[in-house]
Amino acid sequence: MESYGKEYPSCEICSCCGFQFGIDDDKGISHDLWRETWIKKDCSFWYTPDRPIAWDVEKQLKSIGIMYKKKDANKNICPVCKYDGLDEPAYNSLGYGSYDICQGCGFQFGLDDYPDKNKGIQKWRENWIRGGSSWYSTSSIKPNWNPTEQLIHLSKIKK
Repeated sequence: MESYGKEYPSCEICSCCGFQFGIDDDKGISHDLWRETWIKKDCSFWYTPDRPIAWDVEKQLKSIGIMYKKKDANKNICPVCKYDGLDEPAYNSLGYGSYDICQGCGFQFGLDDYPDKNKGIQKWRENWIRGGSSWYSTSSIKPNWNPTEQLIHLSKIKK
């Protein structure tokens, strides 16, 4: 991303955190304050199509002198297959789907769960298990993916 001056803001949006240069800072929001808020929200990648396959937020923040450790408690977990590597929470605080697609089972939050979220999740899970519980994403394969372990996690789900 190209730097800018006050006279010529670039209005570019950071793919990583979503900060819009020349807009957010004109509203009095500093990039440091934005980053701090983004870190509190557990650093989900803002524009998923630009996300590098092996993106490591801890390494990226360390490169600019910020120490960060992703907390296990804040992992974004798929409610269908229990994959714990979603880029952002499946649903926001109001219950709306993120439209993100789970790399583990292929479920798209906010689309495949319409009109009934619970029934949509249950039906997708049943079909995913019947189909062999295979890894969905062809561009990003989780190392050591084990469908049996995922099914063990799923067996702990209350129906």
